[in-house]
Amino acid sequence: MTRTVRIAAVAHCSTLGQRAHEAAAALARPACAPGERKVLGEAWPWFAMAVDDADWSARACTAITRVGSDLAQALPAADWAGTPLFVASSSLQMGALEHAARTRGAIDMPADAAAFPQQVADWLGIAGTPWTVSTTCTSGFAAIDAAASLIRQGVIDRALVIGIELANDTTLAGFAGLGLLARQAGEKGLVLGEAVAGVLLSANADSGWELAACRLGVDGHSPTGPAPDGRVIRATMNAALADAGLRADDIDLLKLHGGDLAATAEAESCAVSAVFGDARPSTISFKHRLGHTLGASGVAELSLLLAVLDGRAQPPRHLLLNLVGFGGSIGALVLRASPAATSAQTKEPCTDEGTRPIAAHECARIALALDSAELNARARAVAAAISAPPLRRAGALAELCLAGVDACAPPDEHAGSTAILVASRSGPRQAFARVLEDLCLRSEAPMPFDFLATQAVLAALPVQKRLPGLDAFYYLPGTDDSALLWQRMAQLASAWLACGRHRHVLIGIVEPGAAQHRCEWRRLGG
Repeated sequence: MTRTVRIAAVAHCSTLGQRAHEAAAALARPACAPGERKVLGEAWPWFAMAVDDADWSARACTAITRVGSDLAQALPAADWAGTPLFVASSSLQMGALEHAARTRGAIDMPADAAAFPQQVADWLGIAGTPWTVSTTCTSGFAAIDAAASLIRQGVIDRALVIGIELANDTTLAGFAGLGLLARQAGEKGLVLGEAVAGVLLSANADSGWELAACRLGVDGHSPTGPAPDGRVIRATMNAALADAGLRADDIDLLKLHGGDLAATAEAESCAVSAVFGDARPSTISFKHRLGHTLGASGVAELSLLLAVLDGRAQPPRHLLLNLVGFGGSIGALVLRASPAATSAQTKEPCTDEGTRPIAAHECARIALALDSAELNARARAVAAAISAPPLRRAGALAELCLAGVDACAPPDEHAGSTAILVASRSGPRQAFARVLEDLCLRSEAPMPFDFLATQAVLAALPVQKRLPGLDAFYYLPGTDDSALLWQRMAQLASAWLACGRHRHVLIGIVEPGAAQHRCEWRRLGG
C-alpha cells in the first residue's frame, strides 16, 4: 500500500504577518527594509517576526500556538491531540539558553537535545513525544519528507510539521564569523530572519495540494556552499521529479532557494539550466522579503507559496521548491494540484506508530565506546584513508558519526544509494556550552563552525567521501528513550527501503560524553 499524501492546511508567522493570508497579502505591498539586531556591539540586518512579546519564551509560545490554532481548524477536535508532531529547527531553544546564561551567569544545558520540541508539543496540546529534525536550512523539508514517507507506507495517517527558527545571537554571530552576512540591506550576503510555520499532511484529505515528492541530497564540496556546477542540486531535483513521475517541462512554477550568496546562486543557476534547459519555468523566491529563516525556511516558504496561490483562478498544476542548506544539505520538493480524492484513494486508519510492519532486515550492527583521544585518532585515520580533510572544528558528535559509519558501512562502498539517520540525546552539547560561554559570559565572538547549525552536519561531508552513494543525512535530536529512537529510525528506514528509494539505510545513536563517547549503528537493507 502506497498512499497519496496531501497538504490539508498551512499556517505561517513571520515578519510579513501572523497568519498565512496576511503574509501573502503583504507580498503585494512595497517591500519594507529589514530591521537590525545587534550582537557584540555590531548591528546586522534582521527580519524580526511580527510578534510583540519581548520575552523569548513568550514570543515562541505566541507564534507556535497561533500557527497551531490555524492548523487545528482542518481537523476534528478529537483527532488533534493524537496527531504525530514533527519539529524542524536548526537552533531549537538557543535564544532561551542565551537569556538564561546571561541572567544567571552560568551555563545550564538541558539534558535532552529535544527538550524544546516537547515544550512545543505541550503548548500545542499534542500528546506523545515529537519527532525532532535538524539538518540546518533543509530541516523543514527533511521533516516533511520523514512525515510523508511514514504516511505513504501506512505507518501513520497524518502529521503536523512545524518549522521553528527564533531570534538568537549564536546563529547570527556564527554566520557573521564566517563572513556570510550582508552588512546592510541591499548588499550581497545573507539577511537572517525568524519564522514559525506549519503544514498538516494527511492521507485522508479529500482535496488540496498533493505532496508528490521530497528529496534531500548531500553536497560534500564545502561546509558553506555547494559545488559551483550545482551537480547535487541538479541530481536532487531530478530525483524528486522522477519520484513524482514528472518531466522537467511539467513544472509550471519553480520556487528558487534565492539566498543571495554568490556561490549558492551560481550553483543553483547551473542546476536549473541543466534540468530545464531553454524551457525554464516561471520562478519565485521569498528570502528578500522573509529573510533566510534557516531551519524553518522549508515550511515557511512552502506555506507562504501556497497562501499566495490560494484562490487564483488558474493556479499552476506542478510546483518545484528548492533549498540549499549549510553543511552540504540540499532539498527539492514537488507539489501537484490535485482534484478531489478518487475512489481508489486508500483510507484505512492506521494511527498507532508501528502497527504496520515493513519488510527490512538488519545487515550489520556495531557499537563503539572510546575516550576523546581514541575517538579523535580513529576519526582522523578514517579521514586520512579516504583523503578527506580533517573535520573542521568538529566535536565528538561528528567524530562518532564518521567512525561509526566507517565501521558499519556496506562492504562495497559503491553499493547504491545510502541514507543515514542519526539520533542523539546529548547532541552537540559541547558546542552549545562552548558557544554560550564565549558569547554570553565572555562577550566574545564564537569560533566559526562552533555555532549550533553546523555541528550536526559536519560529519556528512567526509562521510560522503567514505560512502559515495550517500544521498541523505538526517540528524534527529532525541530523548533518553533509546527504544523509541530505534523504533522511529527503523520505521523511516523501512519506509524508504520498501519504496526502493535507497538500497541501504544506516541508523545510529551517538552520545558524546565527558570521559567516554559511545555510539551504536545498524545497517538495514531491503
